[in-house]
Amino acid sequence: MDKKYGQIAEMTHFLIEASYSGKKDLKFIDLTCGNGYDTLFLSNLAGPSGKVTAFDIQETAIERTKSLLQNKGKFNNYVIIKDSHEFIGKYLTEKIDAAVFNLGYLLQHNKEIYTKPDTTICSLNSLIPYLKDSGRIYIAAYTAHDKGCEIAKISEYLNSFNKKEYNVIHIKIINKENTPPELFIIEKNA
Repeated sequence: MDKKYGQIAEMTHFLIEASYSGKKDLKFIDLTCGNGYDTLFLSNLAGPSGKVTAFDIQETAIERTKSLLQNKGKFNNYVIIKDSHEFIGKYLTEKIDAAVFNLGYLLQHNKEIYTKPDTTICSLNSLIPYLKDSGRIYIAAYTAHDKGCEIAKISEYLNSFNKKEYNVIHIKIINKENTPPELFIIEKNA
């Protein structure tokens, strides 16, 4: 199936699948489960030997994700936690293969509740030590919910990463005017 690189969520799934398909005992984290699409994708990719942990602060997001997984999931390999991703550190006990953020607000819900740069950076600080040598963090970031403040602060934060230890990739669509999302990828240099 042809993937559209201009659809950031699709591209993120394509990249994760290309990196981890066929591997066993995968550990994935969805830091903002929202409507559950990333969690469902990660669960199906992780398979019966893998594990997915998903977070969100909104009960609506938790309910939507659980419903999607129950109706379309192939495996019972997930845990869904109602908590802010900034507190991920208290849940981490083992190394992870990949983590996914889909920042902004929950579609078709309260637009006043959205991710903030400080909590996102806090969760990134907690995640980094738990990345496996082949580990990656994928961050889909949007400008519309806060006029680009979160993207700017995350970009500044990621620019400070040690280039010998990490590659930081930034992908954005440059010919659209409707504030398309941007993708940041952090990968360890093993």
